[in-house]
Amino acid sequence: MTITVPDVMREVSNAFPKARWEGAFTLTGGRLNLDALLPGDWIAVEGSLRFDGIHQLDAEGRVPGAADEGFTGAVWLLSPPADFLRLCGEIAAWAETAAQPGVKRESFGAYAVEYPTNALGLTPDWRGAFAAQLRPWRRMAEEVPLC
Repeated sequence: MTITVPDVMREVSNAFPKARWEGAFTLTGGRLNLDALLPGDWIAVEGSLRFDGIHQLDAEGRVPGAADEGFTGAVWLLSPPADFLRLCGEIAAWAETAAQPGVKRESFGAYAVEYPTNALGLTPDWRGAFAAQLRPWRRMAEEVPLC
């Protein structure tokens, strides 16, 4: 199972917003029409038909895999701290080697899912394994749509 930086941001309801632009945007050849963006920047996009969500710009300042389009919405420049990104790397490495638990019980009327827990009552997945390290980054409500 691959855990990404956006997965961890969604889990802690924190995308580390630094700046926000609203309006009409174009995406051509993978590039957004925002001069303020630099290669390697993290961004969040809302309003696009094709690439809403959190993305890291590549070495050429492009959104990897994005198709050309125009949209009206918002773009956030995100500034995740180096310590948070390092933790995301640790989580991703752990998730690649850890045995992932299955679902203990699942129902579909008013959907519910239950996962097996360990002796401490924690789900033995990355969220449980890294709960203490994630706590300082956690927010009660998201400032950026974390789709």
